[in-house]
Amino acid sequence: MFKNNLKIAWRSFLRDRQFAVLNLLGLATGIACTLLIYLWVNDELSFDKFFANSGQIYQLMEVRKLPGQTTLTDESSGLLNEVVALKAPEVKYATALAPPDWFPKSTLSTGDNNIKANGQYAGKDYFNIFSYKLVDGNRDKILADKSSIVISDELAMKLFGTTQNLIGKVIHFQHQKDFFVSGVFEKTPYHSSQQFDFVLSFEYLKDTQPWVKSWNNQGPHNFVLLQKGTDINAFNKKISNTVIQNTNNDTTRKVTSIKFTDSYLHYTFSHGTIIGDKSIYVRLFSFIAAFILLIACINFMNLSTAKASRRMKEVGIKKVIGAERSQLIVQFLSESMFMTMLAMLIALAITWLLLPQFNNITGKHLSLDFNLQLILALIGISLFTGLVSGSYPALYLSKFNPLAILKSKVSTSFAAVVSRKGLVIFQFTLSVILIVSVLVIYRQIQFIQSTNPGYNKDNIVRFDSEGKISNNEESFINRLKAIPGVINASFTLNQIVGRNYATNGVVWPGKNPKNDIYFEGFLSGYDFFETMDMHIAQGRDFSRSHGGDDSTVMLNEAAVRTMGLKDPVGKNIRLYGSNALIIGVVKDFHFESLHEAVKPAFFQLLHSNTNPWNKIIIKIKGGDQKQTISQIQKLYEEVNPGFPFSFNFLDEAYQKQYETEVRVSVLSRYFSGLAILISCLGLFGLAAFTAQKRQKEISVRKVVGASVTSITLMLSKDFIKLILISLLIAFPVSWYIMSNWLQSFAYRINIGTGVFLAAGASTIIITIITISYQSIKAALANPVNSLRSGD
Repeated sequence: MFKNNLKIAWRSFLRDRQFAVLNLLGLATGIACTLLIYLWVNDELSFDKFFANSGQIYQLMEVRKLPGQTTLTDESSGLLNEVVALKAPEVKYATALAPPDWFPKSTLSTGDNNIKANGQYAGKDYFNIFSYKLVDGNRDKILADKSSIVISDELAMKLFGTTQNLIGKVIHFQHQKDFFVSGVFEKTPYHSSQQFDFVLSFEYLKDTQPWVKSWNNQGPHNFVLLQKGTDINAFNKKISNTVIQNTNNDTTRKVTSIKFTDSYLHYTFSHGTIIGDKSIYVRLFSFIAAFILLIACINFMNLSTAKASRRMKEVGIKKVIGAERSQLIVQFLSESMFMTMLAMLIALAITWLLLPQFNNITGKHLSLDFNLQLILALIGISLFTGLVSGSYPALYLSKFNPLAILKSKVSTSFAAVVSRKGLVIFQFTLSVILIVSVLVIYRQIQFIQSTNPGYNKDNIVRFDSEGKISNNEESFINRLKAIPGVINASFTLNQIVGRNYATNGVVWPGKNPKNDIYFEGFLSGYDFFETMDMHIAQGRDFSRSHGGDDSTVMLNEAAVRTMGLKDPVGKNIRLYGSNALIIGVVKDFHFESLHEAVKPAFFQLLHSNTNPWNKIIIKIKGGDQKQTISQIQKLYEEVNPGFPFSFNFLDEAYQKQYETEVRVSVLSRYFSGLAILISCLGLFGLAAFTAQKRQKEISVRKVVGASVTSITLMLSKDFIKLILISLLIAFPVSWYIMSNWLQSFAYRINIGTGVFLAAGASTIIITIITISYQSIKAALANPVNSLRSGD
């Protein structure tokens, strides 16, 4: 039976090549899109799942209750993990972490070998919680000593040329301090949200930066490994008041814990502030994959039921000679599965060809590794596609009465026509929703990229102030300004893009003591505002001519509004318990992405020798940037021998804030284009079938004088009606979806009528182009041939 059904499926494929090829192309394209999205979604879901006890790793968070809002932050005191471990026996291991994005790349040296690397500071049980594979070292002792350093095997090869027998070897850190290798770990896997090259002891950080162990300061991340079977709700209740009990009754800060494997998708933080939720895009693309596969299945159903009349006699004869309806259903489902398997083979080839470009767009390292999970996914997609696309045609074709079929008394039922039209409407509704979504996302991304952030981000070069430069940044900056092509230069503790640190230690006249408002703090040297082209709204900025501005402060406009100050210049506020004179107000600028409204901020003057994490910022002329940077590098290496020169441009960091949105925009364009293509393939086939079915009618009309134009319009108008109905359904649905998406941006576009007009016009034009070929071809055909035919 199976062999017979396979032969029939193949003969059916060869007999109706045009319909079969259209079906095959539509299915293959839909499956290829679904497979690409599946690989991407599966990759996103797999982050941080490789740890041995991933289900028991929790990150300790703070819930901050601020005026009018409650926020979640991944930053707290560096002592939180220790206290939680003491009060909760459910904790097996606990650690604090100062992550790599706190620090500039560090210079590690062995002899004359100087390497830049990303490092972090972690507690002694870090490697007991996070089971990165160790090449050498004891997990229980690897970070027990303050002078220990744990390095990746990749960094070991760069520094020593080997990964063997390195325990006890000396590594010179920033040409200032010696650390001793206590362990070597395999390079962090791609699917780890924590990416670093080396780890130093958190106890050493406590000695050099005492603020990390203050309960009134937040910054370090805290993690615990809980015992199996821990009731997480009871645990969270037990630890909730930990900060309150160790501060001066700071009731604004509650402690909770979140499963670490949930953090990557649901909580994207930047210096304690949530800046995104990747799970939104996982759901979005999962829906897109389902839409595209459904559109491909609808094509199959439409084309199969449309050409059902050609197979009615086959069905009638089989029923007369004893075939049961169930046997016919199996036959037609077999044909559907046969087509699906062919489509799957083509889809795999398409996926393999597109993967390099897809990886380039998504920034992934996806591959078609035929492991059990992928094989099961392929089987699942094939079964779903084959059964969904073949079930309706199978049930439709197998239900006809054999006597009516053989007497040619079967006509296409009203229900069949309505269902076919309904499928076309549904198919194009999904396509139009995708088109509108793509247009809105594209316009929002364009708006983001064209919005003035309040400073000039172009041609700003940044690099770390380290070594001898940090000992006298003022002198180094003066030498930088003498380089042709350098417009201005300064230094700052801040990244400028993204939050660095916030404080609630700002008090002003009339402040409600119950309002715990966090201000972003900026520390910068002279000429910072000039270098960044920031505008002073009132007063002045820091100036050497005023003989020192150590007890002064500048505010942004958001801070002035928050404080409710009128004429703020010349007034005093309290900052960290000391008086600070307001000397100026800076126009608001976006130091966070446009997802967030501009927060209140203050600025203090930063002097040399105050912080090892300062950054040099340089405004250079456009055009001959390469020559200017070469001169900057020459000066850097002259002042700082032994430190590799590493720089970046500020505009790159600015664009990185929207990396996810840009990728979503690009992918959405591709997938919506493919959805339209698949829909049009089906429409093309239906137009061809309609033209064939109405050949005699067309011929009669031509004989009595109908023009090619009138016949083309006659054949096209029914399809245009269906598309118009699709537009009426799709527009409100897409408006609702995209309005919700735009709510994640504090600064966003308005969805005007232009988006819907563009989507509607493009859909109608594409539809007309798709069906016009078949319509014109039928209208131009010689009517004599059709009228002579007995069909």
